Parts: sequence; C-alpha cells; structure tokens
Amino acid sequence: MIPSKTLALPHSFFPRQTFYQTLQAGIDSHILQYQAYTPSTYSDIVFRGAEVHPYNVISEAFTNLSTMLNRPQKRPTYYFLYFDRIDTTCHNYGPSSKQLDEAVDLCLNQMNQLFLQTTRHSTGKTLFMMTADHGQVEVSPYNTYYVNQQMPIINRYLKTNSRGHVLAPAGSARDMFLHIKEEYLETAVNELRQRLTNGPDQQAEVYLTQELVAQNFFGMQPPSRTFMERVGNVVILPYKRETAWWYEENKFSMHFQGHHGGLTPEEMEIPLLLMAL
Repeated sequence: MIPSKTLALPHSFFPRQTFYQTLQAGIDSHILQYQAYTPSTYSDIVFRGAEVHPYNVISEAFTNLSTMLNRPQKRPTYYFLYFDRIDTTCHNYGPSSKQLDEAVDLCLNQMNQLFLQTTRHSTGKTLFMMTADHGQVEVSPYNTYYVNQQMPIINRYLKTNSRGHVLAPAGSARDMFLHIKEEYLETAVNELRQRLTNGPDQQAEVYLTQELVAQNFFGMQPPSRTFMERVGNVVILPYKRETAWWYEENKFSMHFQGHHGGLTPEEMEIPLLLMAL
C-alpha cells in the first residue's frame, strides 16, 4: 500500500469552483461525454454543478441532445457535447489521413441527421456553437528529439522532487516545458538553443517561460500563481513537423502521427460555427 502522505488528493490540484457551479445561479448545465472516461476522478470534480450524460457512440449523443433540447425547459439551459474521435484519429493517423476525413464525415453526417434536422425549425432562441479546442500538425515519431537521450547533461540542470527524482516535463512534444534549477537556467537555455535552434537541423526554438508571459502568449491577464508553479520555466517549441520530448520506456515516448500544442497556424487556428435553432 502506498503511504497516504505520498498521495495527492484530487481537490488539492483541480479547480475548486467550476464553470457549471457558477452557472447554477440561473442556468442548468448538461454535459455529454464519451463513457470510457465518464465518470472519472477528473470529470467528477470539474463537472460539479452539471448533470452528466455518458454516451457510447456519437449517434447516441446527438439523439440524446436532440431529445433534451426539444423538451420543455424550466429555465435557461447550457448543453455541452464533447466528441473526441476526430482528435484521436488525427493523433493516430495524421491530419492529412483518409481516416481523419472519415471521422469528420461521420460526425457531421450524424449531427445533421440526428440533431440539426430535428431542431433546426425550433423557436430560434437557442444558439448552437460548434468549434474545436485546437488544430493539429503532421509529425513523425521517427524523428522526435528526446532531450534526455540526446542531451544527457540536462538531468544535471533539472529540479528534483523530495525523492531526488527529476521532475517530469510539462506540456507535450509540441510545447515541452522543463523545470530547470535557477542556478542553471542560463546555461540550460544556451545549450538547448545551441543544439535545437542554432544546430544544423534547426528543430525548435527555446524560450524562458517568462519571455512568453511578457508577450501575452498565455493571455492578456497575468497567469495564475498555480499555473506558473506547475508549468516549468523553460519551454521548447518545435518547428512545423518536429517534436521534442522525454523518453522513458513504458512511461514517456512520442508515437503520434499528428500533434498539437505548438504555435503553427494549423495548431492554433480553429473554426467557429454559430447558428440559431
């Protein structure tokens, strides 16, 4: 059994007040999400204040959403449907793949047949919004720059936990954040830039996180203290089609054909569809 003092309780690092709890002052909330991870420790906390409806396939989700939307409402209601198959397919096969085209077609056809056609001629008082949380860019698992393998000295520069183990990177293989000891900050950044930015392959750019904060990359308002404590103080931003990550067998690796987190237009620009129902 793991000693209790080594465990981190969910409420110690997840938000205490959710968006849906805020809405409870006058708006009901419903969430439809894939049943494989609903419920979960994460969703049980961040979905507090909403009624959650797990679904098995997207046709079930659109049918249930249509049914809920067409029934009489006692007060204003917010519905959120999350469909992850497009993102998953893009990760596994890449954004230019036939498999992705089929996943998108499936989603749009099901949405049209099972949701839009049954709600389109409603009262006009419902705003339908469709968007994505990010795009993706083509990558290859065969040319990932594994920082700890190709630059072993990085371990000397990294902060450690109470057990003396180096802190795992934050972010992803498209935005890799490292927790560097303050006394090695300048040295680590210079060496990373020498290898990744100024080297013959030119795979990535390296920044102090504070440089991005100063340029409002994390928003116009200052990032929260919690965010800054967790994110890491150095970030590696690979160029298009490149990735940089950490390797530990059966723990850390990069095996995707499509990825996101970087600053290319393909990753950052997203669609937004607005329609009155």
